[in-house]
Amino acid sequence: MEEVTLGIYVQSYKRYDKILTQDLFEECTYVVRKSEEELYRQVGVKSIWAVDDEKIDNAIKTYWYIIDNAPEDIVFVADDDIEDCLYRLDSNVPIGKDKEIITDEVIRIAQLLYDLKLGYACIDATSTPFNYDGEFAFKGTSGSMKWVNKKVLKARPDERVKFNYDIDLIMQELLYNRVVLKPRYLCGKDKQDVNAGGDSGKLRQDQIDSIENMKIKWGKYFGYNYKSNKPRIKVER
Repeated sequence: MEEVTLGIYVQSYKRYDKILTQDLFEECTYVVRKSEEELYRQVGVKSIWAVDDEKIDNAIKTYWYIIDNAPEDIVFVADDDIEDCLYRLDSNVPIGKDKEIITDEVIRIAQLLYDLKLGYACIDATSTPFNYDGEFAFKGTSGSMKWVNKKVLKARPDERVKFNYDIDLIMQELLYNRVVLKPRYLCGKDKQDVNAGGDSGKLRQDQIDSIENMKIKWGKYFGYNYKSNKPRIKVER
């Protein structure tokens, strides 16, 4: 039987003063800029992959650098601001930072992705219980934890939509691989994007340009509500 390897990574920038995600997994590797490597080591990050700053100087570059250069077959990438994981059923049940349980869930979904020969999996962007209508879905926006089956993934990065790169990835996978895997029963409890490492400082016009480029690229299959700041994937599955 072929042995399948799994790598667990956390992409991080300027959040060495508030290490959260490391406490959720039995082991994980932080991907950081070389200029910040020592700062992360000083606060106790155990495993670090330091990359030349210019190669990962924004979120889309960092994400795709991990996908393209990690040696494992299945690559799991988490955001660096996840406080805990939740089971979403009729209500949200905190897992309580149980590393064994959370790591087992990551492995379970990685195995499903491999067995189903799909390229991409992700959790929901929100954890509201009233949105829960089943254990899995096969399209939708992406949250703070993502899995990639490197041999099957067809999507490639597009700098024109860098502020919507995760949605663009899903749209590409829906086009080429028909579905993505969305475990809806598992959610992340994420902190608000208010510190130096988040995207809250990006220019509003840059966000609008990225959204409009998504509309041009995907036409009727992508929508965006500017009043609620919510994207919509209009693909039937």
